[in-house]
Amino acid sequence: MVKADAPSVVHEDDDLLMVDKPGGLVCHSASRDEHPTLVAWVREHGVATPRLINRLDRETSGLVVVAKNERAGKILGKAVLRREIEKTYTAVCWGELRQDSGVIDQPIAVASAGVVYTKRVVDPAGKPSLTQFTVTTRLRGFTVVELRPQTGRAHQLRVHMAWLGHAIVGDKIYGPDERWYLKFIEHGVTNEMLTELLLPRHALHAGGVRLRHPGDGTWRTFQAELPDDMRDFIAGNS
Repeated sequence: MVKADAPSVVHEDDDLLMVDKPGGLVCHSASRDEHPTLVAWVREHGVATPRLINRLDRETSGLVVVAKNERAGKILGKAVLRREIEKTYTAVCWGELRQDSGVIDQPIAVASAGVVYTKRVVDPAGKPSLTQFTVTTRLRGFTVVELRPQTGRAHQLRVHMAWLGHAIVGDKIYGPDERWYLKFIEHGVTNEMLTELLLPRHALHAGGVRLRHPGDGTWRTFQAELPDDMRDFIAGNS
């Protein structure tokens, strides 16, 4: 498995805890209590009943919003339903995008066929899904993009970029071959895998969150710096 570094606190007050989750750490686990989770770390940090307002895939790094009490949790939960929490991601994608920016408006559904049961696909019968993208850096054979999801479907950004023809580097499901995911589950990261996928995790980072603070109602913006693995990959392909 991808070994996770320790989370770090970006901001904390009486109502809110903003955590920078490393890639490789699950937010929570219903069946594998022996593995580290972000929820367990937050409890050890002193929040007895963590209320995660957003969740990230195991391999996605970046900001997770934690409400520290029930009142804050209810306020932020309603903000999620009203789509009032703005999130910004950075991704390194295969290939060179021609467009400087655009909107991907494609519905997403659970795949009816395939070797990975959690896989999602663009499907006319799926749920409405909207992603805004902006190119920030063009590399040699890769593109760094800023992604702003307007909906919150599972795997949305990874599915949409793959549909666009520019899958996220390191993605074991939506990259070159979904069977890499099964091999990863069985054997972990191997040299053979790195030869094809280039990174031990997918290069997706939740770097920005903007929300109304549940205490005073003012708009706040929080940032988490790009992690070393993505920064080094970008530098090595510039």
